Amino acid sequence: MVYKEYKMGAYNLHTIKTDKFKLCHMEIIFRNNAVKEDVTIRNVLFDVLTESNKTYPTRRDFLLRQEDLYNAFLYSATSKVGNGAITNICLDFINPKYTDTKILQETLYLPFDMIFNPLAENKEFDTKTLDLIKERLASEIKAVKENARKYAMISALKTLGEDTPSSYDNIGQLNALDEITASSLYQYYEKILKHDYIDIYIIGDLDMDKVAEMINEYADFKIIKNHQFELYVKNEKRKPIVLYEKFLFVHTNIVLILALNKLTTFEQKYVANLFNMILGGGSLETKLYKKLRNEHSLCYNVGSVYRKYDGLIVISTSVDINAKEKAIKLIKETIKEMSRQITDEELSAAKESMISALTMGMDNIGRIVDNYFFQNISDLDDYETRITEFKKVTIQDLERLSKKISISTIYALEGGEES
Repeated sequence: MVYKEYKMGAYNLHTIKTDKFKLCHMEIIFRNNAVKEDVTIRNVLFDVLTESNKTYPTRRDFLLRQEDLYNAFLYSATSKVGNGAITNICLDFINPKYTDTKILQETLYLPFDMIFNPLAENKEFDTKTLDLIKERLASEIKAVKENARKYAMISALKTLGEDTPSSYDNIGQLNALDEITASSLYQYYEKILKHDYIDIYIIGDLDMDKVAEMINEYADFKIIKNHQFELYVKNEKRKPIVLYEKFLFVHTNIVLILALNKLTTFEQKYVANLFNMILGGGSLETKLYKKLRNEHSLCYNVGSVYRKYDGLIVISTSVDINAKEKAIKLIKETIKEMSRQITDEELSAAKESMISALTMGMDNIGRIVDNYFFQNISDLDDYETRITEFKKVTIQDLERLSKKISISTIYALEGGEES
């Protein structure tokens, strides 16, 4: 792979030339510091921008155009990563050696046409399209309450406090959705173009200098940004919050949030990842799975996620409504065992799983872009360095890390209660 960066003033273009894939992939990535009040409207805006525009005023028109471009596929995804609000407008398209240069030009133009030529008049978005998107998002927000595990996770993270981006949910709020109008959405659209950092990544077997010329013609971003952008969030050690709420579910869903305090860079990037895999983030041989499922038959599944940029490990499981206290007790025991009962076999298996995942990532076109993106905006190392560094982690490293972990939240969404 050959990576090259082009400084374009108001945006940066990153090209990754490789003949590894038949398809090509482009991402226009908008990023800024997360703002709680903007979660909902950000989701709405990018859904509206990729639904239709003046050139393709209906969804059907837009889909037909993608078919004309040899089934090019355009979509968007908004996520919160630590303190960052990140939106990716993604385009998958066929390698132009199977078509021609004109098709490449028209395909690359498509996402910029959607961004800069929205279905709007007099600084107001089309109300019919807006209502459709709002209705769709409202259904997604309401559906969260029907998913006990997801609802419990969102509720547990809110205990971290309103002031930390770690507590923001990723989908939005119904009350905020109701307040969005055609004109307020357009104002936010202008705000995004003025204030979001923008990076464009393109990967494939392409003449990248020619591609850069094409993109520079279409990417009409004008304003250079220079404000501070930081992904890492500090979640300090605190006295644990214990919160139990009742809801009409068959099972009780439990979430424990662990804060990781004052980690070194090596611990943050490598040790904590392997610690989490052994605890609950790996295979069916994790300590949590063995303790809760195999030894005590309390659940069908239990897992943990390391949220690097939030400095947290989040454990979640679903148990019988009468097994809450026992499950929490066993989770606490398992956390303590991580300070003294990690075996060479467990560490070796975790390393093998991690390295296997990294190796597989090298064969995924989207993952390759993700890795370059986070290498450029954060402290992520390249694949080869990461593999080397993971191999260096020792049991002593894991035990030292365990002493820097504290329980921040114990949350249970207790089943068996009328809503």
